[in-house]
Amino acid sequence: MSNQDSNDSDWMRAYRPFFFEEISGIAGLGKNQVLLCDSQRGMLAEVDLLAQTETFKKKYDVDDYAGVNSIAYYDGYIYSVYENKIYLADYEGEGERLKNRLLVEIPNCSDLTGIAVTEEKIYLVTEKQSILSYERDTGDIETLGKAPGIGIDDLCYWAGNLFIVDAQEQTIYVFDLETKEFIQEILTPFENPTGISAVDNERAGKEVLYVSYSRPSFEVYDTGDSEFKLQLEAPIADNFIYPLIYQEDASKKAVLSNGFLVEMYYVEKLHALPEIADKYGVVTDLEWKISVPLNTDRQQLISLEPIGDFAMRLERIAEEENREVAVFSIPKLDLHRERRVFGWKATIKLSGIRYWLPEDEVREISQEELNKYARYLQNEPKLDMDSSYVRKAAQQAVRHLSEGERKNILKKAKAIRDYIYNKLTYVMDRYHEGTEDVLRQEEGSCGEYLNVFLSLFRLNDIPVRQCGNYKVPAYKMQAGSRSVFLSPDFNHVWLQFYVPALGWVPLESSADDESSAFREWAKRYFMSLAWYHVECRLGSYFEDVFDAKTGEQFFLSPGDLGKNDLKFKIIRDIELAPM
Repeated sequence: MSNQDSNDSDWMRAYRPFFFEEISGIAGLGKNQVLLCDSQRGMLAEVDLLAQTETFKKKYDVDDYAGVNSIAYYDGYIYSVYENKIYLADYEGEGERLKNRLLVEIPNCSDLTGIAVTEEKIYLVTEKQSILSYERDTGDIETLGKAPGIGIDDLCYWAGNLFIVDAQEQTIYVFDLETKEFIQEILTPFENPTGISAVDNERAGKEVLYVSYSRPSFEVYDTGDSEFKLQLEAPIADNFIYPLIYQEDASKKAVLSNGFLVEMYYVEKLHALPEIADKYGVVTDLEWKISVPLNTDRQQLISLEPIGDFAMRLERIAEEENREVAVFSIPKLDLHRERRVFGWKATIKLSGIRYWLPEDEVREISQEELNKYARYLQNEPKLDMDSSYVRKAAQQAVRHLSEGERKNILKKAKAIRDYIYNKLTYVMDRYHEGTEDVLRQEEGSCGEYLNVFLSLFRLNDIPVRQCGNYKVPAYKMQAGSRSVFLSPDFNHVWLQFYVPALGWVPLESSADDESSAFREWAKRYFMSLAWYHVECRLGSYFEDVFDAKTGEQFFLSPGDLGKNDLKFKIIRDIELAPM
């Protein structure tokens, strides 16, 4: 696949069509022009990507496009799919009205969800994930394969391959038409992608893949009623299109997608709890350590500067992959009087990443590797790996796998993940003693999910470690916004597990705890991570206070002594640097 980067990122911006409830189709019309379809209202809109305007030059019947799942454009004609039928309309003809006519009805087919058109063939995907080709001359229909994931929404033909959209997986699957195999998986930068098309963008100087999205909006709108009412149970959809920029690193079996330059601010305000101030008054010789963003395959720390007037230095933690922490020296602190502020500002390059390795290419982990990563197989506080209840759960999670399958780390990891998702329900406001308590109560927060993953992975000989510490929720990410400050709702943790010959790969421990809709669980964050995750730690702590004289952990915690504030600011889209 070719790299789609450009030296000028000005063209990488979102467009939001007016009055759309759900973008169900997108089709490139030629230079700088894209056609959008709204299945809820039966609307069509022609968008000029340079002028950022929309029009439609013909009259049409909205009933022809209400309920349409996908559209395509080829040689002056608009193609659309509804149920198992393909319709055709002359868009460039002289008539002032767009008239749909039935082209073909696909037999023995569930609802068609996507269409792509070439000179010889029409490619289709179905709700049940079948990939079909329709021979335009002969009418022959061939099944090319079955798409992965759990819900296919659209596809397009580009550069000899099919790009297939899965909204629930937040993923684009690339299907090689020659080999009939999937060759790439690309994580989209935003949730709920609904369509994809290649568009010739003059400012970019090339064809660019654009993805459409339709997500719940948390904006407030004036409904025109005499009495203002806010109804959160029926949010308005945020519909937009956005370029998909990606780059493959075949050696790492990974694809980066959509890079962003982000500023991150982490600030502590010294404000001790009243009971702490009354009891201790003045404390001395503190070293306050705060983790800083890591350098990873998908994340690069560009700059780091201190905030406030305490001296800051960087220190490496050898036993945690030499990750860095910022150390602030506080010689003396009056807990009653001082309200000083300190912390750091980081500039970071962030992108999405998705590792992709066929399960049959994964070799068995060697004893040498198990010895090398032995510390990531050990019991720790709250993991309860010596509990007979937890050990039994670890066995139950993989009991359906054959002896040979249990030697495959990816198969074991997926089996354990599915077992945990099926067993636990996500909650935020309750406390549990450890892994055994979480399993018995069948509920937990992201940190408690993480502990269950650590326990069950390690008991099944999968080296695993925790990672984090922040994620800006997707609903706060307004595509195309710049220089807007955003805050996470809370701390967040996930994990990394070791795959032989590949290395450490990410796994969101609780992000996909949702209904599987009668299919297997989503894998959108299995060996992948969205760009709005910021990796700051690989070990047991993100932030802590130490005694400068002894080097031991201080008897008071950061929460006893201060309050923190965290902000992110998106600066601009950036090029994707080689991994």
